[in-house]
Amino acid sequence: MRLSKRGTVVVIVLICCVAAPLNARPVQDPTQILIVYAHEANAPGLVSFATQLKSVLREKIPAGLEMYDEFLDLDRFHDPDRSLQLARYFADKYKKFKPDAILAEGAQALRFATGRLTTLFPGVPIVYGLVFEPIINFSALPANVTGSRQPLPFVQTFSLARALQPDAERVLLIGGASAMDTVILAEGLRSITPLINGMKLDVLQDWSYASLIDTLRHIPPRTFVIFSSFRRDQRGQEFNSGDLIASLTRVAAAPVYGIARNWVGNGVVGGGVMDFRGDGARTGHLLVRVLQRAPGEPLPAPEVAGIPVVVDSRELQRWGLSENRLPRNTEVLFRTVSLWERYHTTILATLGVLLLQSALILWLLVERRRRRGSQAALRESETRAVEQRLELAHLARVALVGELSAALAHEMKQPLAAIMANVSVGRRLLQANVADTAELREILEDIGADDQRASDVIDHLRDLVKKDVGKAQVLSTNQVVSEVLGLMRTDLHRRGVVVSMRLCEPAPLVFGDRVQLHQVILNLVMNACDAMADTPPGERLLVVSTVTHGDARIEIRDAGTGIAPDTLEKVFEPFVTTKREGLGLGLAICRSIVTAYGGHISAANNRERGATFVVALPLTGTPCEGVSRLASSHSLWNPGSHT
Repeated sequence: MRLSKRGTVVVIVLICCVAAPLNARPVQDPTQILIVYAHEANAPGLVSFATQLKSVLREKIPAGLEMYDEFLDLDRFHDPDRSLQLARYFADKYKKFKPDAILAEGAQALRFATGRLTTLFPGVPIVYGLVFEPIINFSALPANVTGSRQPLPFVQTFSLARALQPDAERVLLIGGASAMDTVILAEGLRSITPLINGMKLDVLQDWSYASLIDTLRHIPPRTFVIFSSFRRDQRGQEFNSGDLIASLTRVAAAPVYGIARNWVGNGVVGGGVMDFRGDGARTGHLLVRVLQRAPGEPLPAPEVAGIPVVVDSRELQRWGLSENRLPRNTEVLFRTVSLWERYHTTILATLGVLLLQSALILWLLVERRRRRGSQAALRESETRAVEQRLELAHLARVALVGELSAALAHEMKQPLAAIMANVSVGRRLLQANVADTAELREILEDIGADDQRASDVIDHLRDLVKKDVGKAQVLSTNQVVSEVLGLMRTDLHRRGVVVSMRLCEPAPLVFGDRVQLHQVILNLVMNACDAMADTPPGERLLVVSTVTHGDARIEIRDAGTGIAPDTLEKVFEPFVTTKREGLGLGLAICRSIVTAYGGHISAANNRERGATFVVALPLTGTPCEGVSRLASSHSLWNPGSHT
């Protein structure tokens, strides 16, 4: 039994030993990349480069990718011993680490990698990116180094500026004071000098930020500016070129060109540009090829980036530079789609409508010319027009009565209620056999007055709604105003409008139809009340005045919202209204009535609030002299106190 158990255990162990290699998977070492940056971490160009570089690496090496970022900051910390200190730092930090590749960003990082890191990591391939010609002698690089380099595009930038500004007489080249700024500026000067061809070339390097701003503000005409690199000014202040561009171009008195793509869109017109984002993608693909090459296979050959020419359409418009002068294959950014491109269908449709309208207008002109040949037809047309105006005025009066129906019903109800009350009192006196003749006489007088009041309301209402035109006669403007305000007493009370009547004495006399003048004043007063709908209660003041000033004038002044300036000039034209539900006919009818009697009507906004409408009619009697007697008949009444 014991032997059988031991045998079973041995068999299980053998099976496990045989099966283990079959199930085991080889563990793949991670791909480790040491990235050494020369530029400051927050520089816009570096951010674009690094973002695109890492995006390519993560896409091509989806698993087991480890990246180690190191920033040298040699521009800001330019101690001569800085390179040696950094080498010691790397040796201590990475003494048990051997990367699969080293990526050097920038010329200073490439120098550091080839001078210091090759002894620390012998045989490790070095790939460079964002390195500019001719800062590095690429022919002297070791065999384990390859990368993507960028030519400095001063020639292309100058050629673009010259093409857009052929009349320019001066070019201003601006660079910084750091060592790298000086090298790049010197290359720009060397590249541009053979192309000057009679232009004046000025170089500005020893500047502070304040002096540079002042220089850009006072650039003479027929000048263009080319920005080089500026990481430090003469006082030692550090800058990111990309962060400085917007503030400089905003004050520049002449077009500004640059050599970096990320500057386009921040105020630079354009230029032959270094594309940091594109270089990040190229460098990333080249690094992947280095990592995935077969054992013993040589490194891929170095690559040289092309130089795209890019412009900002908005800056072309700002400086009045023509796109027709752009070199071939220029990339135009931020171009606004033209109205024709966006609305060509609508434009064509509009042109079609305009042509149709033009044809219709031409036909109408021909038709009008034909109609002039018949005087009888013209008179008939004028007669019809008069009838239509009268009909329209009648309809407008009916509409006004409709709007006042509730107030008129209340106005009728009051005298009728007073009559009933007086009748009730009289009955009680009779039933009590009280022979108080004086009190009965007073009751009968009240009944007569209330009856007359109800009769007056009915007469006014009948005059407004009847279609027949009354006869013109001599009228008192004071009486016309009083009759209209008396008719509207209840409606004014309902609206909470306080009325101030300022009547000139003696009353100015005019010639006209009472009903039609009632219609004019009634329309203007109702419009004034509507305009004060949003005015706080207690501030809804309506001032109605009669004055003489060479003619008889009735002024209606409200404390409402006033009239929009663009509407004020055409407020008396047909179908022009300031009311949400208005038809725009009331004021046009008022003007036609006033004009028919030789007068005129006008409107103006008040200085404080609201508007004033003035109806001016020719005098027919002897008026008061001037407006000095205006206060001789003045009343202020509040419809809210009316019962």
